[in-house]
Amino acid sequence: MDFKLNSAVGCIYISPVIFSITAIVTGFEIRVNTNPSAVEFGDSLEVNCTTTCTDPIINVEYKPGTQHHRTTGSNWYTDYFPSVHTWDFAAPCTVTCKSESSQLKEEKMVVTVYNREINITSPPDVLEANRTYSLECIGPRVYPNNKLILTWLRGSEIVQNSSTGEQGYPDEEKRLRNVFSFTASVSDDGQVYTCLAEVDSGSSDRKIIANSSVTLQTHYKPGDTTISVNNKTVSGFPVSVSKGDEVTLICNSNGNPTPTLKWEDPSNGSNVEIAPPGILRIFHATSEHQGIYKCTATNPYGIDEKEVDIRVTVLGRAGAIPSYDTTRKNACYGASAKIGHRWMIPLLIAGILALAIIAAVVIYRKRNHTAHKRGFYKLYKAKPNNNPQIPSENEHQGNIPLKNLNLQCGGLTTITNRFNQ
Repeated sequence: MDFKLNSAVGCIYISPVIFSITAIVTGFEIRVNTNPSAVEFGDSLEVNCTTTCTDPIINVEYKPGTQHHRTTGSNWYTDYFPSVHTWDFAAPCTVTCKSESSQLKEEKMVVTVYNREINITSPPDVLEANRTYSLECIGPRVYPNNKLILTWLRGSEIVQNSSTGEQGYPDEEKRLRNVFSFTASVSDDGQVYTCLAEVDSGSSDRKIIANSSVTLQTHYKPGDTTISVNNKTVSGFPVSVSKGDEVTLICNSNGNPTPTLKWEDPSNGSNVEIAPPGILRIFHATSEHQGIYKCTATNPYGIDEKEVDIRVTVLGRAGAIPSYDTTRKNACYGASAKIGHRWMIPLLIAGILALAIIAAVVIYRKRNHTAHKRGFYKLYKAKPNNNPQIPSENEHQGNIPLKNLNLQCGGLTTITNRFNQ
């Protein structure tokens, strides 16, 4: 019987349909697992075979000569091997399921077998910084070969790993190699490098089976040399110390072997002690201790140097005056030492030029005054002079005296004129 439905949009016819659902048998499952997941050659192993079939016939066969102990259940077998002495170890589990029309299925697991032998080719006893070296690691014997992963670690950091995609053959002793090349640096001195051997247990799980380490010793030239003055590290020039103070200079430098430290001082060892190495002590600072102090660090791989400029002052505070004698000669010498000989010549030249200019001005004024005095002048609306200091009529005006020129080492004093009172 057909059904007809009317609607505003048209007619729809519906016919009866008969549905039939057929159960599709998806089959049963077989699972094989081992304990442990990978076995060391000669160790014990347990193999388990289980199935979801409710009425199974289970059969597990191994290579001839393999000894094991078996326990069974309604849908499982467990075989225990006291010792595995073959590299090619496979566990094939076959199940015939009577409840599923005697369907036959097989699941086979190849067990990873390994030993723990690992070898590192040692580098030279002492490495030289900035040279290239290689570390070679030969991994354990593993079958299948593609289950082995070799990793180089620098401390705890992974620097290189390697593996192979080839399964190989069980009767060949083929061992994986991992060669790591690097340039030795200062930071490699005392650094531990480790070769780590792991087997892939499946599902991204790894099992560590062996490792071997080597500690490097690196030699390098001196560097990062520093100087401290009275326990304060020098960061610039110059460094001021007070006259009469005891001053201690300490030099430090990195290097392997430990660098030899040598001091050079401007006093050539006068009232100076250098002991122990790297420490220079001035017992009573004077002007002879002022100058450049240089520390030289040396070992068989190179040299490094550091300098400091020591200035001896009267007062041990900011704005201190340099120490020099009060006599003009010693003051000039002290000033020239302070500012450097290169400024003395320009200052002397400037003083001489200033003196010459002043003398020329004085001579010119004197001559000009004389010329005006001897001339004839006509005065209009002249007023009488009441200032006794200014000569009147034919009186003679004396020459204007000059102050003495006083040259100081720091420059010229101001020159002033005055009239006779």
